[in-house]
Amino acid sequence: MIDTAKRRTGRPFVYSMANDLCVWSRAGVLKQMKCFNAFDCLGCKLDKRVLSDFEKKQGDAKTTDPRPIRMRLMMKQGKCRHMLSGRVSYSLCSYGYNCVKCPYDQMIEDTSYLPNLKTAQCDKTSGFDVARDHYYHYGHTWARVEYGGRVRVGIDDFAYRLLGEQDEIKLPGLGNTVGQNRTQAVIKRSGMEAETLSPVDGKVVAVNQKIVKHAGIANDAPYDDGWLMVIQPSSLHKNLKNLFFGDESLAWIDDEAGRLTSLLRENAGYQMAATGGDAIKDIFGTVPEIGWDRLVEEFLG
Repeated sequence: MIDTAKRRTGRPFVYSMANDLCVWSRAGVLKQMKCFNAFDCLGCKLDKRVLSDFEKKQGDAKTTDPRPIRMRLMMKQGKCRHMLSGRVSYSLCSYGYNCVKCPYDQMIEDTSYLPNLKTAQCDKTSGFDVARDHYYHYGHTWARVEYGGRVRVGIDDFAYRLLGEQDEIKLPGLGNTVGQNRTQAVIKRSGMEAETLSPVDGKVVAVNQKIVKHAGIANDAPYDDGWLMVIQPSSLHKNLKNLFFGDESLAWIDDEAGRLTSLLRENAGYQMAATGGDAIKDIFGTVPEIGWDRLVEEFLG
């Protein structure tokens, strides 16, 4: 069985980024090294240290130059930091590397709230879809780290097949805070409710209005149109250590499917089988005698 308390190490994997080198490496300022802060450059401790060290050296050398420090370091390249990161194919800086006040930079940041245009690639185990490059919480929610360090979250295929199509998914409002292992969204079906747990700590900066209006979308595309919200994380590195990723996600879902099969067989005399490679869409609706509360307690809590 997979240990749900297992701690992971390593930098965040940023969804759908072909280049993973630090911007300062691409600019030739630092040696080759990978980004460890999900391309949230302006919130990165290393970025601040690079600028601070350069400013100190310039001060020691009694050099006076009114141009911004980032501009003096990157002016040989002339490339926008979003080009250096690989976010855009081509863009030269036209704002003196004053990223905070740059309208183009703001436009790029704003697009980070929108869903990624690439369809999630999934592997299948025991009849359930497991999206690649996603992190998984033991309560069957997922987290996808995206450009700029934001995290898109949702509920996984296992949970939706387990509880069937819901009438409503209640989401927190913009600006609300969520916490890892604490309630983030509530699934409602025929007067019954199931609380789902947040995979990360942070503030809600976007919600999926499609889901608010048509909750059933999530059942058909849990990793694409079925995302729930975007979170600005407050403890990203710490949180990711507590989540499943890659092969361990597949092993965990396989274990969960085994637990579910045993539960259904022992308590309802039902033998679950995949149909055409997929688990049935509505396990609770097919075997209601197992009990909604029992399924929620066993797998979502």
